[in-house]
Amino acid sequence: MKSFLGKVNKTVTGHSRRKGSSGASNSETDSETLKALSELNQRLKDRKIKAKLVTARNSLFIRGTFTDQTGIRKERKIPTRLATDINNLVSAEARILQLLEYVNKNGFIPDVLMWDAPKINPVITSGGLTIGEAVKTFEIDYWKDKKRTSQKENTFNLAKSYMDRLPEEAELTIELLLDYIINDTEPESKTRDQYAQQFKKLCVVNDIAGIRRFDPFLGKYKPKARTKKDENKLLELMELVRPNKNYGWIICSQYVYGTRISETLSLIPNLKTGTATSVCIPKGGKENYIKYPIALTNELAIKWKLDNIERPYSYDLGSYDPKSCKRVGNHLRRWLEPRAKEVGLEGLQPTDIRHDYGVRSILADMEMRTASKAMGHDPKTHSTTYTQTYEEIDAIKQAKKLKK
Repeated sequence: MKSFLGKVNKTVTGHSRRKGSSGASNSETDSETLKALSELNQRLKDRKIKAKLVTARNSLFIRGTFTDQTGIRKERKIPTRLATDINNLVSAEARILQLLEYVNKNGFIPDVLMWDAPKINPVITSGGLTIGEAVKTFEIDYWKDKKRTSQKENTFNLAKSYMDRLPEEAELTIELLLDYIINDTEPESKTRDQYAQQFKKLCVVNDIAGIRRFDPFLGKYKPKARTKKDENKLLELMELVRPNKNYGWIICSQYVYGTRISETLSLIPNLKTGTATSVCIPKGGKENYIKYPIALTNELAIKWKLDNIERPYSYDLGSYDPKSCKRVGNHLRRWLEPRAKEVGLEGLQPTDIRHDYGVRSILADMEMRTASKAMGHDPKTHSTTYTQTYEEIDAIKQAKKLKK
């Protein structure tokens, strides 16, 4: 499939645009559509979405500043493949959200647009409850009996982040929500489970019938089995990245302590005891708490001077800001990618380094309860995630006993 980037870049970089070819000046667009387009862009702005819809040559485009896969960042006009028609605005909004979800996850725009084989085409039916109205009802219901604490704000923002992926002006129906679950997520993935959870909550609050149809998608998440990475390549990567004052210590700390990126930003190592403290950011909106990571090994913590660092962002138990953590994490992932590729670990993510710690903790014969607490999850999750490694160790131990 042909890339759209070359064509789009030509559109936005030149200054020889014909009069009336974009924005509200498109003479082929009626005033009702232009008004609806303006209102949609205002809603996107209110939701802090850094992109807008513009019209050119009677077609809708997404305008925003994006980075492509070569690392070039500039303002672009990305085609939605939709005509400038008031009936297409809901679909266009959905495509903006699809694109931004991809960009937030990967750090760049795709070479080939996901809607070149469109999956979802939500429509409004007269008199129906819109997604925007339903989300507002959810927000009111959520806060009616709660005090506004940072943790409850985080839980609400997590739920709303999934709801914000839906087009505001589309009618809230079970079918629309199931379309998003089936088409935008992988079977047995954590994302699918979260979609189903949050969409079901939205329907419950708004008295939408048929919520049992979400049940087949709930509780099906199975953590991927984690296996050990090439130790020599990982250590080579650590030596390569450590000199970078912004991100090197984060990657090396993940290797030594097994913390998540967000937790590493609050990490305080104790090189005398081989332990550390950090704020644990558990999944599922649970309360943050202080945990005590264990160094594997402390010699590396000393060698890499993990107590002598410059933090791009830091926090304590009472000042955690998920947006700041996410921003650092996104920059870190993009920064790590070419360096991991350089040492032969193409596609390596920071979470892979954390999970390698989990495997190494088992190989080091760390007691399961201790290892799971150090990593910040319960023993059941730890056991499920590292089943393959535990089974391998058990087999080796049994074989040794039989040789005696």
